[in-house]
Amino acid sequence: MPELDEISYSREATIAAFRDYYQFLTTMYLPEDRVKEPPAEGWPAITKENSHVLGKDDEVFELMRHLPYVPEETLLAPYARVGNWPFLLGLRPSNQRPFDESDVEGTRIITEGLDWEDIPSSAFGITRGDVRFILDTRFGVVHWLETPREIQRSAAREPIDGDFDDCTPENEHEWRYSTAWAILDFFEVLKDQYRLLKYIPIHELRIEEFPEEFEEGDGPLGGGPFWRAARQIFRDHGWPDLSVYKKQECMDAMKKLIEDRFPEENL
Repeated sequence: MPELDEISYSREATIAAFRDYYQFLTTMYLPEDRVKEPPAEGWPAITKENSHVLGKDDEVFELMRHLPYVPEETLLAPYARVGNWPFLLGLRPSNQRPFDESDVEGTRIITEGLDWEDIPSSAFGITRGDVRFILDTRFGVVHWLETPREIQRSAAREPIDGDFDDCTPENEHEWRYSTAWAILDFFEVLKDQYRLLKYIPIHELRIEEFPEEFEEGDGPLGGGPFWRAARQIFRDHGWPDLSVYKKQECMDAMKKLIEDRFPEENL
């Protein structure tokens, strides 16, 4: 396992890791035009003023401002909607007003959880909703809060072997007990779940996790015919061998599977 003191943070490497992950998703299912690159000066909606109102330091501001993004409905993993910060810090859709202090609590709760006040200025949520990934620029790591046991057991990359207690204030200790990876390793952990078809794209805005109980025998739901059929479609179209994989044909076949055999899955 990599030791905490062996990990370092690089803004350029972090931006490249996000870009590489989004490009990986486009090879499997996501339309390429969904990935948006920032202008040279950074996303105009993300300003030093609104990032400071949010409670983030200058490095988080610069990183947020220069990351590529995908639409806010996009999932990085099952139940993990992307934290699209140009959207979150842009004009409020309700009345077209700028981001201000009244927006801080709600925004941080959906990206960092109910204990958001314990997340330091060097860290921010890269997802919103039920699954929370917290990236910390101070240490160059991503914490997966409440990491699933299956991920802990079989992750493609080893998590950080180190205790954050000695180098962080006491109010941060509880959430930092969650598993953490170096930033690049974290994205490799996610990518491996897709390669193994543990994560299955049903369509552009729906990613499902193959139920663990189906891995051995038929499972309690009679083998989960929809999940098995969905998984087989990817295999039939060459996944994960990118030299033969046919992305559009695969996604068309997934759509037809739902229409013909599983209309109840048309979500």
